[in-house]
Order: sequence, then C-alpha cells, then structure tokens
Amino acid sequence: NQEHKKRKPVNEIELHSIHSSDERRSVNGGKKHRTSNIEKKTEFDDAKLYKQISKSLLKNNHRRAELSCPDGIFIRHSTIPEAGKGVFASKKFEKNTYFGPYLGVRHSNFKTAQQSGYAWSIVDKLGEMVYLIDAYETSTSNWMRYVNCPNLPEAQNLQPVQYDRNMFYKTIRTIFPGEELFVYYGDGYARYLGVPVFSEVQSTERDEIEAIE
Repeated sequence: NQEHKKRKPVNEIELHSIHSSDERRSVNGGKKHRTSNIEKKTEFDDAKLYKQISKSLLKNNHRRAELSCPDGIFIRHSTIPEAGKGVFASKKFEKNTYFGPYLGVRHSNFKTAQQSGYAWSIVDKLGEMVYLIDAYETSTSNWMRYVNCPNLPEAQNLQPVQYDRNMFYKTIRTIFPGEELFVYYGDGYARYLGVPVFSEVQSTERDEIEAIE
C-alpha cells in the first residue's frame, strides 16, 4: 500500500513573532504539495516545543524519519485504509503543544513537490512562496512526514504553524494516548486525496444552521 501523501528547533525567546497557518493557499495551481497562509497568533507566546533528537545521530540514516520520534510519539500502520504509516500518541498532549520543525530538503521545484506529496510551502509576510520543504526522502526528513490528512474535519487534532520560515504542528485540542495525529493538508490536496474539503463542509454546515434558524 502506498502511504497517504503527506515537515530547526526555536528558542522560547523568539516565540513573540510566531505565525499560524489556519488555512492553506494553493501555489501555482499545485494540488499535491502543502501550502500555508500565515496569521499572527498571540497565544503562541507560551508555547511548549518538543525538540528532535540530535541530527548528528541520524545523519545519512535511511530510517532517520522513523527514529526521530520525540517522547510520547510513535509510528505504526495508520487507521486510515491504504494510508500506510501514521503517527500516534503514547501519552497525553495538552492543547497548544508544538511539534517540529518539519524537516526535509528545501527547494523551489513545483513539479518535484507535486510528485513528492510531502512538501510544505513556506511563504513570506506578503504570502509569496519562499521555498518548499520536501520530506519525500526518509534520510533527510523526520517523523512529521508520516502525519496523515484526516478523512473528516472532526478528526483533525493538529494545525500547521509557520514560524521563522519553518513549519511546526500545534495541537488544537487535548490528544490522548492511542490517538492518531492528523493535520489537514489544504483544500487542493484534499480534492486530490478524495477526502472531504473542509471549507466546503463548513460552508454547508453554516448554510444548514441558517436554514434552521
């Protein structure tokens, strides 16, 4: 089975300028790489960051991605059929816990990113793409490449956060032991995967509520 197509620690003193990506923006019409808008969030000032194990221990190791799991995180077969591997919690993580950064090769090749399916787009303050972080190769990436896109909006428990031209994942609710971690890849990628497009689902729900009222 193929995997469900699927991202530098920071100092706490730097967190005042952190940015969030509540939504994602399609770049150059690409539907197979992940992109993000950035939006300032003040609650990130007291972030809890889970750092990766030493890069020197993992250098040139083809299993680097799997071996980089921090405490409380493990990889096994996803609960999504035919999605390959997924990421799970072995302990409780409180809301607003941060994971990252998402590691991979940095480049600006859209075609390569579309073929990869593991690339996040990093944008500047004007929303223009700076580069892509591509985690296709397991020897140059980390465990975050295995976090799948949820099939349903209510299954999402992580949010992508761009900070200092890196990508992090933030828990949007408490995550309990045994739960699989899910982050939404964006509307374009959701269409490619054939899963519900969250913005369309939310729009339909709002319409239904208004109709009831």
